[in-house]
Amino acid sequence: MTTDLRVGLHEAAQRISPVRPDYQNLPIDQGFDWPKIADCPFDQLYLVVFRSVRRPDADLDLLRWFDDLAYAEALGSGGLLRYFKGEADGRGHCLSFCLWESREAALRAVGGKKHEQAASITTRMYVSYDLERYELTPGDADRRPTFRRL
Repeated sequence: MTTDLRVGLHEAAQRISPVRPDYQNLPIDQGFDWPKIADCPFDQLYLVVFRSVRRPDADLDLLRWFDDLAYAEALGSGGLLRYFKGEADGRGHCLSFCLWESREAALRAVGGKKHEQAASITTRMYVSYDLERYELTPGDADRRPTFRRL
């Protein structure tokens, strides 16, 4: 991917946002305005979705601190197009995601020390959590990418 295409895709990805206030509980392809990236040519992107239910007694300052460290490390590893840091709903349900240029870029980041440290506190912070992984390819006439769960 050329630098110009990468910059354009990164800028478009920054504009992806929820389309409804209950996005945490919707399928990932329905909860966000994915057509924002349709004008940018790409062959394939990699998406990791983190769905969680926070513990009522979760230490949000500690959670934010570890999250910020992992995010900074991910930025430094290269290939991160968008990190959406979700807010928990009234029942503690939360959805966050990372959109990557490739699966390889995501794997580089997940192997980092700060990411491992952030992952080490999950049982203290969440009642439950689930990771969803998708391959995104350009969509058809409706300008929405195609999501294939891996």
